[in-house]
Amino acid sequence: MNRLNPLVVKVFALLFLVLCFIIPIGMVQDLIRERQAYQEQVAQELTHSTSGEQTIAGPILVLPYKQLQGKTLLEQQLIVLPEQLTIDGQVQVSPLKRAIYTFQSFHSATQLNGTFPRSAINALRTQKNVTLGTPFVVIAVSDARGLGKSEPMQFAGKAYGFNAGTKLRILSQGMHAVLSDWRWDNPAPLDFSVKINLSGSSRISYIPVGENTQLTLTGNWPHPKFAGNTVTQTRDVTAQGFNATWQSNWFANSLNTSLPALEQGDANGSIEQLYRIDTDLIQTVDHYQLNERMVKYSMLFIGLTFLVFFMFEVLRQLRVHPLQYALVGVALTVFFVLLLSLSEHLGFNKAYALAALACVTQIGFYVSHILHSIKRGVGFALALSMLYAALFALLQTEDLSLLLGSVGLFIVVSVVMFATRRLNWYALSNTNALTIEPPNQD
Repeated sequence: MNRLNPLVVKVFALLFLVLCFIIPIGMVQDLIRERQAYQEQVAQELTHSTSGEQTIAGPILVLPYKQLQGKTLLEQQLIVLPEQLTIDGQVQVSPLKRAIYTFQSFHSATQLNGTFPRSAINALRTQKNVTLGTPFVVIAVSDARGLGKSEPMQFAGKAYGFNAGTKLRILSQGMHAVLSDWRWDNPAPLDFSVKINLSGSSRISYIPVGENTQLTLTGNWPHPKFAGNTVTQTRDVTAQGFNATWQSNWFANSLNTSLPALEQGDANGSIEQLYRIDTDLIQTVDHYQLNERMVKYSMLFIGLTFLVFFMFEVLRQLRVHPLQYALVGVALTVFFVLLLSLSEHLGFNKAYALAALACVTQIGFYVSHILHSIKRGVGFALALSMLYAALFALLQTEDLSLLLGSVGLFIVVSVVMFATRRLNWYALSNTNALTIEPPNQD
């Protein structure tokens, strides 16, 4: 009865081992997602106890009026948006910590300048059976808990203080200033100027309610993400912070129709449904995302390590037991758990360096005894260090990761083909047992 070829058995045993490591790697992925979910839970708790993402809409001029139609007296309100609006926002980001988790909170000071048109107001005043009420100006936000002390608003040359609430249905959170002594026969331009202080976390958004809106936003956060419905006109992001500008108008955002329709229509609507300009102030790639991306390369990493191990075995005519391969694979898997736990306390880069150093030292010491040579163990450790360095480079260059990864694999395959170009695999396969070299005292 013919015996199974030992080399073929070894190859299939190694392939089976690599597939077996799918289970522990999957468990590591579940652990990363569990820790990330807990981080998000803590973030929600902090948001509930402070203030969350903020969206600012305004100023909006509201003119209540009563109109007699037949025998019915209807109470309505006219919503007037600015024809010109300039927004100048400054954001100061500071960390908010709970246990090992850090989140980005911010304080913003926003200056709003502009003017309201008279055309819609004059048209309403000329209608019959209309009684005008006391107008008020609204500034709405998505989370009123973040509103700080606000200075009086300058409106047509007069100062008006703010009161809590907006007196609107949908845009219910915010503040309003009652124009108690305003006379509509006053010919002064309807100019306004107001500065609001607002605190929040993670994201600040502006709704460009003006017929023509110019927005400028500056901040000290070096990793902003500009999103929303309008792209930036200019942007400048440095290690010290950012500066960005936007322009928007009613031709692009249709807020002159969508905002009044939202307020007068479905009571289940919200300020978040409106056209807005977003700036996210979060860490674009946190250590959990980096750990997740790292684990995606784990099977390739384990496979390449086994390949290097196998090349040592074949080229040096050694015998390495599959269980020894398995122990090296376990050590590589422990690296991912060690990286996750350290990154929660030290940050990803420091954690990667420490975890890689620990695993390279551990595996290098073990392999030097398996291969019966300290020099071979050091050589294997250096090869493993190069793999760790290459994988770290892939993580840092997300946009080029596919290109660099494919080039790296091509180089690895080329090196293996070059090293085995003169190897007689048939002769090696017909050998019943590979020679075991005696221990070398290198």
